[in-house]
Amino acid sequence: MLLTSSLRLAGSIAAVALALATLPIPGQVAPDEVLQKSVERKVAVSDNQTIFTLFCLLNAAGYNEENNPSGMHPVRVKVRERLAHSVPPALAGRIRDFYREHAQSTPYDYAVVAMSTGGAPDFTFNAGWPEVSHEASFVALSNLSVLLREFYARAPIEDLYASVRPEYLAYIEQYRAAVLAEVAKVMKYCRVTELSSVEGGEVAHAVVIPNLLESFNNAFSFVLDETLYSVEGPQANIGYNPHEFVHSITNPISYDPRNRALQERAQPLYELAKSQPGVADLKNLQNFLDENLVRAISLRYRNTGDPERARRLQDEVIREYRMGYTLEPFFYERLGEYEKTTETLRQFYPGMLKHLNVEHELQRWKP
Repeated sequence: MLLTSSLRLAGSIAAVALALATLPIPGQVAPDEVLQKSVERKVAVSDNQTIFTLFCLLNAAGYNEENNPSGMHPVRVKVRERLAHSVPPALAGRIRDFYREHAQSTPYDYAVVAMSTGGAPDFTFNAGWPEVSHEASFVALSNLSVLLREFYARAPIEDLYASVRPEYLAYIEQYRAAVLAEVAKVMKYCRVTELSSVEGGEVAHAVVIPNLLESFNNAFSFVLDETLYSVEGPQANIGYNPHEFVHSITNPISYDPRNRALQERAQPLYELAKSQPGVADLKNLQNFLDENLVRAISLRYRNTGDPERARRLQDEVIREYRMGYTLEPFFYERLGEYEKTTETLRQFYPGMLKHLNVEHELQRWKP
């Protein structure tokens, strides 16, 4: 069992221990139809009753984060209104108290714990919990299973789920095509094909879970029992940013100890980034490097050569750079050189770092 976390598509990502296996021959690219079939076989897009129940609880507890200036998704509004009138007051008070007492816990933490249970109606921890519980952030939420059990039994979760599920399924029907298309494109760009774990065994599935009870554009992911789960908030215009999948490609590279000495040179840029209010929590130097690389790839793979598109992508690089992602332009530029080679991303990465001129990057920094 391996874990990854990210708080939002525009937010922070911690260590990921899932990889998409590199092709055996540098630069070899699987035919589009082969890659597409691999993606269709390995990647599912579906709703999930455990995630739905959890986010009903979080919304009832006071989780109000929302990125959309126009407000929450209509399904979220509907569910929150129903919960406000149907959860017994004493239970609602305990849920709010639990949420306040665990103010440091994130939706990612809650989701990993909830998905480490067997789901409704009992939410009993499954066989994977002992390994998950090695992490203090998850142990802190160990009573969540009891709270979910009572919440599911005493709130109208089944009726709520049934009433909004058609809207979930309609959203999923539109979302699935975007997910499969973008995952295939970014895998092709990174010259990878099958899903596999770092240890070399194949990952059974990658499951994208649209979550209409989350803020617009928020997302996080984790791996349990050799399955990558990516929980994705709604989008105003349905498309798919494969940010989470890119992290699953780059994390084994960014956290490879063999790259550590080269990475240490970037420490001043990491310290600069940490001082910027627009940058999400970056836990360590490797996390910082990985986030910048992922952001660069997530834009660069979309460059089809059209001048107008290239300009818009460059503008987005600069926008994120000014937020404090101080190495994103550097990685974006070096990826232009990567595109001219036949190397895999893992092979090319050390060369990118060797070209890093820290003094130059510090001098060109403009918030």
